[in-house]
Amino acid sequence: MKNTSLSEYSPDFEEAKARSRSRLTEFLSSMPKDLDSRDDVIAQQLRCDNSSAKSKLGKIYSLMAEVSQAVQPYVACGKGCSDCCKMNVSISIMEAQRLAVVSRKPMAVVNHPVRHSAEKFSGIPCPFLVDDVCSVYEVRPYACRSHYSFDITAYWCHPERSHKGEMSLLQMGGARQAYEEIVLSSCLHGFADIRDFFPD
Repeated sequence: MKNTSLSEYSPDFEEAKARSRSRLTEFLSSMPKDLDSRDDVIAQQLRCDNSSAKSKLGKIYSLMAEVSQAVQPYVACGKGCSDCCKMNVSISIMEAQRLAVVSRKPMAVVNHPVRHSAEKFSGIPCPFLVDDVCSVYEVRPYACRSHYSFDITAYWCHPERSHKGEMSLLQMGGARQAYEEIVLSSCLHGFADIRDFFPD
């Protein structure tokens, strides 16, 4: 499935929305059944798993890595495409701690969940974005691992246009449920934006 260059792209939101929905449907139809089945059961399996929260998070990340490989022909996302790194990114305290260790950036104390309006960080780069490339890609948070554009270009991902309306997004229900259960049982009991943990 070939992506289209911006010069060839017709920037009509309704067309893009329909195309995105169609490409997502096509991906879901082609997704390996084993991958779909493992997503269905991962939340239940991790509830019965006696390992640490960090270990469980790693298992969710492993599943999402397989999703990332399978979804590539259907999405506009790729290295150097960083518009989604300039919007709100809700992460868990465990993920923030991992980012702090890997990046050696100082991590701010966040004692309670923090919610922001969708526009709060629109256009503001993630603190780990360097020359439009993620500097912590191997340990990127779940939010980054699960966000895809099913359009043929990143045109509608740009901060100036991303609030025009909602595009079709991939919902890995089991992985998301497992992730949320881990987050809610953490010492923060919820999320904060990546910039709350790593302010400028």
